[in-house]
Amino acid sequence: MFEIKHLKTLTTLASTGNIRKAAEVLFTSQSALSHQIKDLEQRLNAPLFIRNTSPVEFTDAGAVLLSLAHDILPKVKQANMDLTCPTKSTNTLKIAIACHACFQWLLPVTGGFSQQHNDWNIEFIDENFTQSANRNKLSEVNKNCADILFTDEKLNETNYLYQEIGRFEVVAVMAKQQQLNNTPVTKLSYLTPFDFTYLTLLTYPLATERLDIFKLFLTPTDITPKKVKQVNNSHVMLQMVAANMGVATLPDWLVTSLTQQSLLHTLPLGQSGIYKHLYACYQKDSKHIGQIEQLIPAAKQAFSALYN
Repeated sequence: MFEIKHLKTLTTLASTGNIRKAAEVLFTSQSALSHQIKDLEQRLNAPLFIRNTSPVEFTDAGAVLLSLAHDILPKVKQANMDLTCPTKSTNTLKIAIACHACFQWLLPVTGGFSQQHNDWNIEFIDENFTQSANRNKLSEVNKNCADILFTDEKLNETNYLYQEIGRFEVVAVMAKQQQLNNTPVTKLSYLTPFDFTYLTLLTYPLATERLDIFKLFLTPTDITPKKVKQVNNSHVMLQMVAANMGVATLPDWLVTSLTQQSLLHTLPLGQSGIYKHLYACYQKDSKHIGQIEQLIPAAKQAFSALYN
């Protein structure tokens, strides 16, 4: 149904952000690459990305193939190296992301790192690599765990270093046409916890104690939303918001491009808003600390570019 070349095309498209640049990297024409993608979409009977978005935004089907590509292509590369140059060693830098939405802007960063360091592979693993059973402390990291975690929680652990990637605001995202108690949301200055008793809240499929909207806003005031619907990914969540099917609470940078298209409206949570920091967390004595600290500046730059 699909081939290795298709997976390479998708990862290149993700790392470059558009078809024109992807075609240049792959040494092909833009029309040929567009034809290849269209052919694959016809085989799968599903679009792989949303047209006219910059950087490119993948659909659910595209995200599935992209995730598969990031899992398979390093293995294919390693197998090829083992067969053609058995004595050459390849290292793996394992990355975990506790921020669901960060995956899309981190992909170009890791893609660029892999291109600059041919003897290194990037592997994404489950986010809970340092989470203990009670989630209160970082647990001991074993050989199968990640080398670096991108997280918005900073814990007091002496064996770990935290480098700040950037600061962001958690905002309420609503349809422009939505009203709250007969008041257009565009006329409001912010949302209060009590406002959520009239709203359907769209969240990721996580326990409430792991969601910022509950931890930092609703639970302290003992407020429960009118209804909660769990949604698997940000793209579908924003589509549902635009269709006036509920309100989401997301990082401000994630919704900037769509708000510019006049589809959505964002509001602060509370009069002062909710602000958080994104960190890169890693062990002080990591054997890969040199590579980690080469990757972090690129991550900082990519995060900053989200606001430009």
